[in-house]
Amino acid sequence: MDVHEERLRREEKIRDYLFRKMSPEAAEAFEIEYLASDDCFDEMVASRLILQVLGKPKVERRRLEDITILEFTGSAQLTLQSEEMQQLQELLEQLGQQSDTKVLIDLSRVSRIDSSGLALLITWHAHALRNKGMVKLLNPGAKIRQMMRVTRLDSVLESYDTERDALRAFGLDPDTSPS
Repeated sequence: MDVHEERLRREEKIRDYLFRKMSPEAAEAFEIEYLASDDCFDEMVASRLILQVLGKPKVERRRLEDITILEFTGSAQLTLQSEEMQQLQELLEQLGQQSDTKVLIDLSRVSRIDSSGLALLITWHAHALRNKGMVKLLNPGAKIRQMMRVTRLDSVLESYDTERDALRAFGLDPDTSPS
């Protein structure tokens, strides 16, 4: 058997085990075979670490006084099936439950947005307004600005080029506020 093919099969088994895609019987056989071998166990630990890095949050949240700032950790798309969209939606739902109504969403790393992404932004804008808050956008790229113009959402959702300007629009003086 080809060494590379054997390694590939081993990695596929490790992946299936880590993602719990094996039947209980197959998982038990895997554990007996692979976990007893130091080399295989080391490979599985390495695979688990890789999966943890790949599974890191796509959206981070920080607070500055009563304003919640949401930032994407890497290149992002706000489309129906994207992980970034799902994580942003989850974070916004948490904020809604916590009655956080001043939200700044940094779009500087968002390269694409579709109708579901726009709908999410509008939904949370409406939620914030109902609760005497506001949602503002930070640094949307040219494509996002164009989409906002075409849909006329730029007349509803305020966008700012700098965090300082956005914070001032919330009524916060970033020069005197503690970080």
